[in-house]
Amino acid sequence: MIAGRLAFRDFLLNLPDDIETKDQLVSELVDLLEHEPKVGGFLGVSAEEHQKEMSRAYQLIALLKTS
Repeated sequence: MIAGRLAFRDFLLNLPDDIETKDQLVSELVDLLEHEPKVGGFLGVSAEEHQKEMSRAYQLIALLKTS
């Protein structure tokens, strides 16, 4: 973890095996992160589009932090 960030692979490795089936918020977050669009370059989206796509992920993280 560097600067408050956790690699997605590390996040998945630290989840209990069955949490995705038990917690809908976690399932949705994992799905959003697995399908996060690439920013810029060939076949990438604009920074604005990326922010729009990932806003739900940020909402879910906030919800999970308070639950």
